[in-house]
Amino acid sequence: MLNIENKAEIKLSNQEYQNYSKQIVLENIGIQGQKRLKSAKVLIVGAGGLGCPVMIYLAVSGIGYIGIIDADKIEISNLNRQILYNTNDVKNFKVVSAQKKMKIINNNCTIIKHKHELNTKNSIEIVSYYDIVIDTTDNFKTRYIIDKICYQLHKVYIYGAVDKFKGQIATFNYKNGVRYKNLYKRELLLENNNCNRHGIMGITTGYTGTLQAIETIKIILGLNKKCKNFLLVCNIIKIKNEERKIYLKRNKNHKINKFDSNNIIFKNQLKIITKNLIIIDLRKSFDFNTKHLKKSINIPIKQFKLNETIKLIKYFKKTNDLIIYCNTLEKSIIASHFLANTNISHYILHPIQ
Repeated sequence: MLNIENKAEIKLSNQEYQNYSKQIVLENIGIQGQKRLKSAKVLIVGAGGLGCPVMIYLAVSGIGYIGIIDADKIEISNLNRQILYNTNDVKNFKVVSAQKKMKIINNNCTIIKHKHELNTKNSIEIVSYYDIVIDTTDNFKTRYIIDKICYQLHKVYIYGAVDKFKGQIATFNYKNGVRYKNLYKRELLLENNNCNRHGIMGITTGYTGTLQAIETIKIILGLNKKCKNFLLVCNIIKIKNEERKIYLKRNKNHKINKFDSNNIIFKNQLKIITKNLIIIDLRKSFDFNTKHLKKSINIPIKQFKLNETIKLIKYFKKTNDLIIYCNTLEKSIIASHFLANTNISHYILHPIQ
């Protein structure tokens, strides 16, 4: 259970009993659980597509203190997914409009706005006030700052990211669990997947942000009994919403048993490393058939959990070195998790050439 003070002086008003009556009767919440929610302090980094559903659901659940940090103004193109805002809010600062809307949604919540970016100079002062930090940003620089400060201050870090119709969430730095830097190392030279480049729908950010809010509430209430060392990946346009957990294991030296950044290579290194190789191309069949590297076979990433796939890969591994390739490095990293968990050594071919 998160170490949140549940002092005797925390009281629920008659209005709050009425507002939260449907959740207070739940066995896993009750009056004491509602008091824990009221005493919790949560910082949301980013007031955009992910941040909006997070803010709404935390507020209606009765979180007592919600901090919002963002330096951006609202643009007309934001409105398809940033559901707190409308055309009247365009050109206003997001945190200013968000604070006003949140007070209407639940005036029992204390909404604290920080009208600037989170950076190395202000992060310690801001984050130290809160119990949990929710990352709803779209850039890696800020995520590494969040990761470092949460680790230093022993704060739980709820990560979320979206790309087109896909989302992923994870809980970092929880009960001495894994960190963000264990998943995506700085030296990977990752590119930001922002909405201007790839496009996004509001249902994607809404679904992913809601999952982040759920994880936050579960941690506050103590419903997560074990360290959650996994990355949850979802695809909302599948016939059955495809959700899968990628577990991040620790070895005896307390290090993460996953891919090693040293196994990431570039195209000009292929002949130097090995002559006998098989390249596993993770892209869709259409992209693979249009153009692919020599000595490539096509195994889409969704097939990596199948026993038949693992048997096939082990067969090729007997006489060849394995190379994983995709035009998105994040997908290669996910595939690398599957191979690492089955002790199959391999390299990742970096898509940035």
